[in-house]
Amino acid sequence: MKRREVTRRQLLQNSAAFGAAVLAGSVARGFVGCSSRRGLSLEADKWREMSSPAPTGSISPRVTAQPDKSVVLSWLEPQEDRKASLRFSIWRDARWSQPATIAPGLAFSRDQASAPGVIGLSSANLIAYWSQRVSSDQQSTNEIALYMAVSSDSGAHWAAPMLVNRAAAQPGEDNAYAATVGLDDQRAQFVWLDGRDWEKSKRVQLMSRVVSTEGQISERYLLDPDTCTCCSTAIARTSSGLLAAYRGHNSKNIRDISLVRSIGSGWSEPHIPYPDDWHIEACPVNGPHLDTRENHTALIWFTAPQDQPAVKLAFSHDGGATLATVLRLDAGKAVGRAQVVVLGDGSAVGFWLESEGGATRLAARRVRDDGSMGAPLELARGANFGYPHAAGTAGGILVVWSERNPNAQVRAGLLQTG
Repeated sequence: MKRREVTRRQLLQNSAAFGAAVLAGSVARGFVGCSSRRGLSLEADKWREMSSPAPTGSISPRVTAQPDKSVVLSWLEPQEDRKASLRFSIWRDARWSQPATIAPGLAFSRDQASAPGVIGLSSANLIAYWSQRVSSDQQSTNEIALYMAVSSDSGAHWAAPMLVNRAAAQPGEDNAYAATVGLDDQRAQFVWLDGRDWEKSKRVQLMSRVVSTEGQISERYLLDPDTCTCCSTAIARTSSGLLAAYRGHNSKNIRDISLVRSIGSGWSEPHIPYPDDWHIEACPVNGPHLDTRENHTALIWFTAPQDQPAVKLAFSHDGGATLATVLRLDAGKAVGRAQVVVLGDGSAVGFWLESEGGATRLAARRVRDDGSMGAPLELARGANFGYPHAAGTAGGILVVWSERNPNAQVRAGLLQTG
């Protein structure tokens, strides 16, 4: 795929550098939002880092909450031949299970904004998903296909990888930045960014399809014909149906967060709930995140109109059809890469990266849908942070992220919120 003699994958690399430059000159400001209330502030002594089951050198961690309130941590262990193994461990009863392999020795995409993941459809049925290069040859074309693998015995054994959407049939096509959610104990809904239309119109599309543990795959469904090139996607099953969030795009290079909702047997038209009017000539590689519990849904995202970076959060009680007032979480030097977890009382905890004094800090803040919020809490500080991921568990919220200092490593921590 070419755009002014630049491939989409080269554009991704340029986007990351450009996005960092855009944020470099931001001026520190105070937190914006409603005043704090007692009982909402997160307590430092409720946060503890823990050992990670992923060995040194591992990258692309992701945690996903499971139906039984356990959490699956997945990661990649790179090899010297540009291949890697996809591994996982389950956090249950305050301990990690013995790490196990889902798929060994494959040419996984190492784009950490598109980390592989594992979702649980039931206590037995698991689906792992990932983006994979068609070839591990560094000089080869950059086609990327979307794959999945199924386990029907709680991860003890995994079936052979199965294509969700292939790239080889259309040279130059990328399929990445996937998100998935369970529909029942045998089916899952996928969304992903699809590059099949790049050669013709220089546009990336949001696609969707349903897969089953029996190997059945539905037809592709086009959700949005024009999206940002390389921002992660999110999907959640709310009390009102499915809700997908992603960064949209238009001909003026406005890249604001868009939503689509399942309606009957189809999907709604794309909708921008809060137009930030962020004009940026390259993808910021900084997608939104969703979480839901009962009728409480929280959307968190990063934006930087007029070079003013911010992390924002909004609640919905009707599956994303309408959202409440936007809340500002950051302290003025947001890097983004935000995550959100909704708690049992309907409040939410947002997580994001912030730049401070030449270092990066991982921050968290608890908010309610009435606009009240607690004080921010710094969870970690360091350099060369990757993309954090957070998931609720019986003991609180598990947070994982990668850091290269100097070698890559997966870090993890537990935030108690009860």
